[in-house]
Amino acid sequence: MARPETKHDATDITPVEDEAVLNHIDRDNEIAAYAGETATHIDQDTHKSLFWTINKRVLVCMLGTYFCQSLDKGTLGFASVMNIKQDANLQGQDYSWLGTILYMGVLVGEYPTNYLLQRLPVAKFLSANVFCWGVVIACSAATHNFGSLMAVRFLLGLFESCVQPAFIIMTSMWYTKREQSVLTSLWYCMTGVQLMVGGLIAYGASHFQGHSLKSWQLLFLVLGCATCAWAAFVGWWLPDSPMKAKCFNEDQKRMMIERVRANETGIQNKTYKRYQILEAMKDPVIWCYVMLQITSTLVIGGLGVFSNLIISAFGFTYLQTQLLNIAQGAFTIIVMIGGAWAATWTRQTAIVMHIWTLPAIIGTAVIYSIPPNPANKVGLLIAFYCTQFYLAEGNLIFSLISRNVAGQTKKSTTLAMTFIGWAAGNMAAPQIFQESDAPRYQKGFTAHFCLYVLFNLFLILLRVLLVRRNTVKRRDASVAVADARESSSTGDEKINHAHAFDDLTDKENPDFRYDI
Repeated sequence: MARPETKHDATDITPVEDEAVLNHIDRDNEIAAYAGETATHIDQDTHKSLFWTINKRVLVCMLGTYFCQSLDKGTLGFASVMNIKQDANLQGQDYSWLGTILYMGVLVGEYPTNYLLQRLPVAKFLSANVFCWGVVIACSAATHNFGSLMAVRFLLGLFESCVQPAFIIMTSMWYTKREQSVLTSLWYCMTGVQLMVGGLIAYGASHFQGHSLKSWQLLFLVLGCATCAWAAFVGWWLPDSPMKAKCFNEDQKRMMIERVRANETGIQNKTYKRYQILEAMKDPVIWCYVMLQITSTLVIGGLGVFSNLIISAFGFTYLQTQLLNIAQGAFTIIVMIGGAWAATWTRQTAIVMHIWTLPAIIGTAVIYSIPPNPANKVGLLIAFYCTQFYLAEGNLIFSLISRNVAGQTKKSTTLAMTFIGWAAGNMAAPQIFQESDAPRYQKGFTAHFCLYVLFNLFLILLRVLLVRRNTVKRRDASVAVADARESSSTGDEKINHAHAFDDLTDKENPDFRYDI
């Protein structure tokens, strides 16, 4: 059961006294109706019960939606070995541009999407966008040339631009920091599930021959209609926030809000604040996130679009390539969940991210160095699977952002900035693999080596910055309670989380601590 936490000793972090910061305190009215000024203790059994209650509503919708997004976005990869290039008369770099234009749509949609996510009900906005991109996917079956494919791919990116930012907001809204790494990896690993299920769907659709409707057109139609149906379910089942969740009783709502108090990242605030925009744009930590997004997606995006072509270049047949997507998807899931589990268990996300780059570097080196032949194609396939370790970097970056950015406008601005970087990286990634460099793409893999180095350098810089900030915050807190500590038998830092829902930024809030 939940009960007010009334015991505070002298080592508790005291409320901030800085007048400029006090002027920025702005608790959302909806949150104020449920959250008190002091923390409420929730026992472990209640925590677990709330966790699984939330999962039934929130996690289910996140998993399904990200699966639909990954599947719909990946249809081009499946269609690439279904003769879409010949049927649509794609020449030269046309296919690469179809991978690029989707992220141009994301790039255009990212800022307005993040602005609207702060102002509008999250679940309803997400549902509307899912329905719109489902319509776009279904209409893709009617395309017949490069121009029409470019148009639908741009619109697909525009409507899909809300998914990851919405999920990061939802993850920090509903889940504790301790839970967020694994939860983020679960919805992000739907990329692997779509490779498995999508491979089976594409394998089945590829047998649809001898009809006026092409196999890739059937694939677009089926997936587009299924996505529209899922959008309707999300609009009905997913609550917008703990405060507005009609599916939970009043006591559950209060406890759901209290269980995320220690995150210090808040839940919502619909007032757009100029000073938080400026803080985000001047914060070097935020720019580290942007660069990590760019250097990771330049690799991940290219491997995603060209994976089928790379595998087929090893000597596997068309149908074998489709079926190997199942094994690739399963391996990707293991890698992503394994990375998140390791980060949660060790509480050293940055170090785990460094380690996870090593198999990718080794796999890339093998593919770059060894020409394919029938005798080594299995070995090259294993090397390619090693590059999939790098996909886990994406969900670990997302989890760092969800845990380490506070202030709703700062978070919204950060999501816009980082996902513009994410879109820019994915947009440029297919261009790294040039048609003239096929089938081994050695120049592209050379670029990947350089990106691995840059990624690790930015990760080192991020860790140094966050460690320094935590050191400063703990030093300031210890100064504030120095006299009390002298008479205390423990040196442990205790925080009363009084500012958790005051919409202060991570730099302003004296109670905030960065996860590293």
